Amino acid sequence: MVHLFPSVVTAVRLAQCGIWLFVSLGATALAAKPRVEVEIAMEPGVSGNAAAQKWVKVLNDAGIGDVHFRGSQDGDRVTVESKGSGASAIVKVTAQLDSRGALKTSGGQFSYSDVPKLKKWLDDVQASGGPPQPKTVFGLTTKQFEDAKKVLARPVGISTKGMRPEKIVEQLRANSKLPLSLDPTIAQAMSADDPVRDELDGVSLGTALAAIARPAGGVLAPRAGANGLELVITEPKTGGELWPIGWPPQENDQSKLIPKLLEFTDVEIELPLPDVLKAIQERLKVPFLFDHNNIVRQKIDLTKMVTIPATKTFYRKILDRILAQAGLKCEVRVDDAGKPLIWITPL
Repeated sequence: MVHLFPSVVTAVRLAQCGIWLFVSLGATALAAKPRVEVEIAMEPGVSGNAAAQKWVKVLNDAGIGDVHFRGSQDGDRVTVESKGSGASAIVKVTAQLDSRGALKTSGGQFSYSDVPKLKKWLDDVQASGGPPQPKTVFGLTTKQFEDAKKVLARPVGISTKGMRPEKIVEQLRANSKLPLSLDPTIAQAMSADDPVRDELDGVSLGTALAAIARPAGGVLAPRAGANGLELVITEPKTGGELWPIGWPPQENDQSKLIPKLLEFTDVEIELPLPDVLKAIQERLKVPFLFDHNNIVRQKIDLTKMVTIPATKTFYRKILDRILAQAGLKCEVRVDDAGKPLIWITPL
C-alpha cells in the first residue's frame, strides 16, 4: 500500500517545495540488514510530477521500499553511501529522475521496464553494504573469486585412484573451508560410477573436485550464497560457468614449469600406452589427468600398443608421438595452486 498526502500530485508538489515525502513501498525485499534507503531527486515541472507518479506505482508493484522523493537541488549527484554499522547500518542511494522518466543511479540508468534490473542492483547494494563490486566469473566479486581460489588451492592429501568418488568427495568436504553440496542427480550418478580413475594426491582441491565430478556428468562451481561463499557440484547448464580441471599457465616456457619436459633422452618403445605414460610420469614428477568423458565418448583404447623406433628425443616429443597413436594429445596446465599437470584429451 502506498501512503500519500492527499494525492500523488499534491505530495510531489510538496516535495518540490523542500518538504520531505516518504513513500512506504513495502520493505519485504530490503528487510535484511543493512537497510537500504533510496532518495530520488526530481526535475521540476508537470512532466516530472507525472514521471514520479508512474515510478511510485512501478516501485510499489516491485516491492521496493524505503524510497524518498524530493525536488532537485544544485549539486545533486548520484551516489551510494554507507552509514553506521551492525544493526544500525544504512546504505543511502541517491538517484535522479529526469522529466522523461529515466531514473539515473551510480549503477546505471533505468526506465520503467527496467525495474527488475533496478531491484537486482539494489539487492547487490544491500549485499555489498555499499556500491556493488564488479562481478567476475560465477557472479562473484573479484574478492570473492580470489577467496574461493585460495580455498580451492589447498592440496588434496589423500590417495584417490581406485577409491569410490562419493567417499573421496565426503573426505574432501570435511577438510574444505567452504560448505560443499552435491546435486542429488550428480550424487546418484557418482555412486553408480566407476572408482576414481586418476591419482589426485597433491593436486589442488578445486582441480581434484572438478576432475572427480566430470565422469559423473557434474561440474564444480563456487557461488555466493545467503550465508557467504559455498561450493556446489551440479549438472552443467548451457552457457554456464564451471571450475576447470587445470588452468592455462601464465608461463609460456614449459621447461620452467616441468624442467624435465624438454630434456633429451634415448628412447625405443614398443609397449602398451599405460606402461609408457606411467614411466614418463615418474620421470616428470607431475600428475597426469585424463579427459575421461571424451575418451569414452570417442571410444579411444587407452590400452593400445604404441611404438617409437630407437632415437634420441625429448619427453614432450615422446608424449606427443605416443598419444597421437591412440588419438590423443596433451597440454600443460596448472592447478589452482599454480602447480603443473599434464591434461590428456582426444585429438
